[in-house]
Amino acid sequence: MNSFEFKQNGNLYELTNGSAVLLTIPMADGAADTFEKIEDGAWKWTRKLSAPTDNMRLEFDTASVPKYTMVPAVNYNGNGWGDSEEYVGDSFEGTPWTYEWHRVMIPACTYTEMENSFAVALMAVQDDTPSCSLYKVESGMERHALVWPEQAGPKMLGRHEWKEAYMGSMEPRDTFEGIIFACPVEIERHQVRTLLDFAWRFYGHTLPAPMQPEDMWRYSIAFMKSLWTKEKDGFVAFNRGLQWYNSSCFYAKRDQIKYELGWVGQSASASNTLLYEYLRTGDEDAYSKASQCLDAWPKYTKLEGVEGLVQIKFDGAPIDQTRDIPVDACNLGQGAVQYFLAADLMEKCGTPRPEYIDYAMGMVNFVVSRQLESGEFAKSWNKDGSVRQQNGTIGAFLIPAVLEAYKRTNDKKYLDSATKAFDCYYKELADNGFTTAGALDTYCIDKESSSPLLEAALALYDVTKDEKYVSCAEDVAWYISTWMMHYTAKYPAETTLAKIGYDTLGITAVSTGHNAVDQYCLRDVKGFLKLYDITGKKQWQERGTALWCAASQLISDGTLCIRGKVRPAGSQDEAVFQTRWGRPTLPPFNPSEWLVMWPCAFRMETLRATDDWSVFKRGVDEIEGKI
Repeated sequence: MNSFEFKQNGNLYELTNGSAVLLTIPMADGAADTFEKIEDGAWKWTRKLSAPTDNMRLEFDTASVPKYTMVPAVNYNGNGWGDSEEYVGDSFEGTPWTYEWHRVMIPACTYTEMENSFAVALMAVQDDTPSCSLYKVESGMERHALVWPEQAGPKMLGRHEWKEAYMGSMEPRDTFEGIIFACPVEIERHQVRTLLDFAWRFYGHTLPAPMQPEDMWRYSIAFMKSLWTKEKDGFVAFNRGLQWYNSSCFYAKRDQIKYELGWVGQSASASNTLLYEYLRTGDEDAYSKASQCLDAWPKYTKLEGVEGLVQIKFDGAPIDQTRDIPVDACNLGQGAVQYFLAADLMEKCGTPRPEYIDYAMGMVNFVVSRQLESGEFAKSWNKDGSVRQQNGTIGAFLIPAVLEAYKRTNDKKYLDSATKAFDCYYKELADNGFTTAGALDTYCIDKESSSPLLEAALALYDVTKDEKYVSCAEDVAWYISTWMMHYTAKYPAETTLAKIGYDTLGITAVSTGHNAVDQYCLRDVKGFLKLYDITGKKQWQERGTALWCAASQLISDGTLCIRGKVRPAGSQDEAVFQTRWGRPTLPPFNPSEWLVMWPCAFRMETLRATDDWSVFKRGVDEIEGKI
């Protein structure tokens, strides 16, 4: 236990650990500050004023120089990796950034690790609506601030563009509260896990399952079948999703960039789900649609002169393709994994397709032959096999496919390749405190790139039984948790998210350039639950189930109507704009209205992976150590 204590020193309040001062708070005229202990290392800070006001700042300065800072899912140590529009540094043209509470994964949270080997954080209480700010002051210390009324500036990040600053208003009041947190730093750039543990127990709550898995399965099969498309040249794929077209006043298949092997379109994964359905129920239509699609991609997508490289995305029929679309690591990795599985499923169906193995091995051999000595794969390639873009943790998407090649061939070169790649990408996370470039609509720090790293760590543990990979997997899971909403946001009653009762707890944000939340956390559910099975740590089960429940909202049963638009059965939004980031045609705090294939595919991959759906049926029924 730490000997933390608040003391008054002249006109300052100081938080000490018995031997060193950790932070200082200037006393305010006409105000009384109190610090109520919540648990060791956490306090509720209450400021009571002599007269009400509609403008307030609760702020403290660190007492030691900052070494690493974070605003979860918004700003990792100043950002700046890549080239996407994002909040870079701690200010813009000399004015500190101010972020709305709902943009941050712990409400209005700011976090600093200091040179004295302690970390401190400041955050809002549940259901309050301040903004937050984190910036270096002239003394070299880091200032943490909660700011009322809600505001964002000096400019505000929107959907791949900057918007004007936002300034809200509030009724005057005489009491303001915040939460102060402190802990020792044992793992530099990663001690935020101690804060995350507190926040999960402090803000979290039980979560019911929004829809039962049996219903999800049925609706998802219907949605997948509805997106199945056959082109004029015989090419077969699943359309990437449904968009609302004002000209026809209904949701219809996307009319450009229609098909994709993995990532958004998930043609291979959707096909495998339909094969599962055939094996499960004897559904001949499911088998027909799946087999035609799986047969088509190897036939139509191979690139001449580059062994193993394939086209992964099309506007329409491959014969008509003119757009120059790069071949990315994410699509190759997901495509190869799904084609290995497809070969196994076809064997079970009694219709062997050994050519599927050849198709997958070709992709694997292409990337392994071009792997750098450091272990890094490229982010993307041109159709002639030359590198389009080199850097980013996105290359980790290839590791599961390379490991699968090892399992099937017992050729050690594939295990060596996977191990070397994992070491490279895990070192990036360990050294920097973040991963990069997995979200294909941005090139920046993100969450998507960490998902295959979690999958790879657990797969390497399965293959090698080396316990170090369990520790690595936990490190990745804690990083993913920095992108996870730890609270239920209470939106104004007139907003869409309030009207539909959307619960933000457990959902994850996309990237520092893309501050919305989406269902991509479905990819991490299996990893979190497996970590619980291996370690017995209850929070991994709670978090994994919360990811599932959060990402299972807004699945249509065929009658769901949002903003006057009825959604087809099994469809679901790609993203939810839980903050002031979104499509220009939508007001803040709305679902995306882009009903895309990939959440459906990932949902079904998770259900396919286990026959025991009990955890998905009951949701989060308790939080261990709830405060």
